[in-house]
Amino acid sequence: MLKYLIYRLKPLKAYLIGNTDDFSFESRIFHSFSVFVLLTLLAEFIFNTYIGLYVSAGLTLAAICLQLLFYYLARFKGKLNWAITFSAIEINIITGIGYFFNAGLTGSTLLLFAASFFMIISVVNKKQWLLWLIVNLLLVCGVVAYEYYYPETIKQHYNSRNERFADNMMSYFACIALLYMGTATIRNSYMRQKQLTDEKNLALELLNAEKIKLFSIISHDMRTPLAAVQQYFKVLTELDMTDRERFEIEKSLMQSISSTQDMLSNLLKWAKNQMDGSIVHLRPVPLAQHLNTTSEVFTAIAAKKDISLTTFIANDDTVIKADSDMLQLVIRNLLNNAVKFTPRGGQIELKATITGTECVISVADNGTGIPLSMQAGLFTLNSATARGTENEYGTGLGLVLCKDYTELQGGRIWFTSLEGKGTTFYVSLPVIY
Repeated sequence: MLKYLIYRLKPLKAYLIGNTDDFSFESRIFHSFSVFVLLTLLAEFIFNTYIGLYVSAGLTLAAICLQLLFYYLARFKGKLNWAITFSAIEINIITGIGYFFNAGLTGSTLLLFAASFFMIISVVNKKQWLLWLIVNLLLVCGVVAYEYYYPETIKQHYNSRNERFADNMMSYFACIALLYMGTATIRNSYMRQKQLTDEKNLALELLNAEKIKLFSIISHDMRTPLAAVQQYFKVLTELDMTDRERFEIEKSLMQSISSTQDMLSNLLKWAKNQMDGSIVHLRPVPLAQHLNTTSEVFTAIAAKKDISLTTFIANDDTVIKADSDMLQLVIRNLLNNAVKFTPRGGQIELKATITGTECVISVADNGTGIPLSMQAGLFTLNSATARGTENEYGTGLGLVLCKDYTELQGGRIWFTSLEGKGTTFYVSLPVIY
């Protein structure tokens, strides 16, 4: 029954205190204290009225009205600093006045002075801690000294010894509850913040490790074509080569330089995204025109490996919502990978079909396929790299960009693959009717 009641009260608690996205830590503590103080003051008001402490009951009622106003300012009007300052002043004034009407030292007011000080320094700016400490000490010392020299100013309204004990014990329990709630809130917030910090640190460590791995791969792969070019010129000066030998070496160098150029292009785009973020310009894009332009370029590239590239678009009038530059990079990378991992005489199909409100663009090949061990991390910097069918190399960075750019456009990307049978990549983007 108790668990059910707590479960049912959770939405109300979340509403009264506020969520972590919309309110600061100090705001939520102030809201929590305000709700607790209002409930405590309400109980105090009822108790004081019952035992005949009508002045104390009146002061308590005034405190309820003021605290309710300050809670409203902080929770619904965003005036936290004003609410905290006025609330601190109000608490000290009413507690100071209550000291004289609630039996002075023999009453419960000193406990309330201590609890109110804890509540105040829990929410005010750190620079104000010393100020409120001095205010609290001066106020307590002042009222106690005044009682010492003028004891007749203290009103003794307890009708019996039992009432005095009951009032003190009630105030004690209220103070303990306030201290417990405040400390628990601070500790829980600290632990949540620590957990978030630890998770962010772990994510940064993993990202840093991935970047180190990426740049080590890139530095290695960039040295290879540069070393090959250097070796080629060295051979030119030292040996006589036939035209056929020269052609084969230059062909190999061109392939190596082309792969390096693609890698550098992807690297620069990825680095720009990491530093500045990507600005997406979503607009209507005529799909047929866009795909045919990219397909024409890669038809010639595929033909150099005797690979046939066919394009099929279900509806030539299809218009999708996309960023044309990002979409072109995605399709270009997917086609480039398909050519890389398809052997001579193979086939690649670029296809676009409509499924409900989405357009699914697929790039299918009958190449080497993706080993099962590599599939899980394929869209991450942590993915393993593989050579193409003619020893073409890459870093896997292109697929990372494909995933990032597809999701930035509000789309999805996935794949199916069988090792030795081929791979199909799918990109889904919204259709404009």
